[in-house]
Amino acid sequence: LHHRGWWDEQQEKGWRKSSRKMVLEAFEQAEKEPKPPPHLLFSDVYLEMPPRLRRQREELERHLETYGEHYPLQHFQK
Repeated sequence: LHHRGWWDEQQEKGWRKSSRKMVLEAFEQAEKEPKPPPHLLFSDVYLEMPPRLRRQREELERHLETYGEHYPLQHFQK
């Protein structure tokens, strides 16, 4: 592109700057969205949840019931 005169250093710098701005704006917007509920960690892979995942989900639920005040659960969907 450079040899053919279709792209130069100025265009590259402008493109990098605008791309970086778009990515940072997208991150900022995404961070405002509520996070998916924790139980979705376990429900979207298998048609029927294997026993070991069921146990892990139950452990997570107990852990969050006990120590939930230490996690920003208000940022998660209900």
